[in-house]
Amino acid sequence: MSKALLFFLTLVVWQKHKENLILMERYHYFASSCRQIGFSVKSLSELMQDERGSDGALATILDVLKRIHTIFFDSAVETALSSRDVRQVIKRVRQEVLQGCKLVFSRVFPSSSRPQDQFIWKMAEQLGAICSADVDSTITHVVAVDVGTDKARWAVKNNKILVHPRWIEASNFRWHRQQEEDFPVKVKKNEKDKENDVAAATGPANEKDKEDDVVAAVTDPANEKDKDDVAPAATDPANEKDKKNDVAAAVTDSMNS
Repeated sequence: MSKALLFFLTLVVWQKHKENLILMERYHYFASSCRQIGFSVKSLSELMQDERGSDGALATILDVLKRIHTIFFDSAVETALSSRDVRQVIKRVRQEVLQGCKLVFSRVFPSSSRPQDQFIWKMAEQLGAICSADVDSTITHVVAVDVGTDKARWAVKNNKILVHPRWIEASNFRWHRQQEEDFPVKVKKNEKDKENDVAAATGPANEKDKEDDVVAAVTDPANEKDKDDVAPAATDPANEKDKKNDVAAAVTDSMNS
């Protein structure tokens, strides 16, 4: 599979070829498509509009494909075409997303866990970021779910970027560094909110949950209500109907805004 690119909606089918896989958003133009999946939102046809041509799901994938194609068939590369591996090209393009960012996480993972083993930590490294367990002058971003932590306060005091973990997920899904101000860290009203965010950032229990979390990450950041809805749905696999509705609303907002 060194020459094949896979574009699919789920990781589950291609467990043995993850390095070749580029996940895509589901495209729901007709109402029947929404009903088939169980989404209780209006389809694009019902809204009488289509996704944005500049950064919609199809435009994003097309841009990624063009970049991979250009690098793979670069005539300046001395390696013979028959010996080139598209998986290495995908890895290279992905690592450009958060290149130059150095992250430190603040109470995003359970205290009993090893940060380096967590889903969101690994994702950030795959996107080219450097992850650290401690703060220092080279840190560019503090990733947190609560503004009241020591590291979060340090970020504010030292003019570092304080951002929610969904910023990493959205950047991964869009193959482009997202605007940090669209993913602010909000003051938590209660401990339950904190638990939900920590559970989501720690890493889903299975591949299906991972896909739902990534899709949820592209929720329109301006719609704070949607962002609040996504976390509980993504962390409660038993609530499949609510999860689908939240994801559908997130994707629709992303395409229509």
